[in-house]
Amino acid sequence: MLSKNRIKQISSLQQKKFRQETSTFVVEGHKSVMELLRSNVKVVEIVATADWIVQYAKHFRGVAVSEGSGADLERISSMKAACDVVAVVEMRDTEPLTLDKSRLYLALDSIRDPGNFGTILRIANWFGIGTVLASEDCVDLYNPKVVQASMGSVFRVDVHYCDLAAALTDAQKLGMPVYGTFLDGENIYTADIGCGGVVVLGNEGHGILPETERCITRRLLIPSGSSPDTSPESLNVAAATAVVCSEFYRRRF
Repeated sequence: MLSKNRIKQISSLQQKKFRQETSTFVVEGHKSVMELLRSNVKVVEIVATADWIVQYAKHFRGVAVSEGSGADLERISSMKAACDVVAVVEMRDTEPLTLDKSRLYLALDSIRDPGNFGTILRIANWFGIGTVLASEDCVDLYNPKVVQASMGSVFRVDVHYCDLAAALTDAQKLGMPVYGTFLDGENIYTADIGCGGVVVLGNEGHGILPETERCITRRLLIPSGSSPDTSPESLNVAAATAVVCSEFYRRRF
């Protein structure tokens, strides 16, 4: 059974400070943990109810498992609804960023909402985009809400926090187009776009920030099907990501 001290240690991983100190983070809930066990990420420990352990024991692959009560898991988890299982996981090592002009990348400019960040990783994973650049002020990759929203994609997509303007400048030097969505851009459905490049997604409240906008070489527009007086001002950043990634993916065929 879990000790009070261990419960406190795992619960502390809800905070970035303690995640960084231990190089570990928490994965919460059945679906996310099952995705975790399918990945090659190092699992330190699984904490679950007795019923969950009995039902899914065949998936553990030698991982250390501790039994906890529902009350224990409620104290550990950040989820509103009680979950049956959490896992403590080692952070992945990220290889140095090397851009390939034939590949498509996403670049996240000051994305602060963990739900949006995690959903964007899920979208990238769906469309086969394996590397995402993130400005240094983006939300932490291992924030529990990012991990939950990614539905396992946090284990499969490489995220590089970096000086975004410098990385986009490097992309330009390689001859890569740097795309961004704007209201004065070319219609994405008729624009001549290739398979490679970097697509910049902007902050939830301010869009692409001025210092990043200076690095954009191709301005694209996602046209609205509504009249100007009934159309919303903009799309949610995750929704816009899905539209853009879908169109780039379609052009491959």
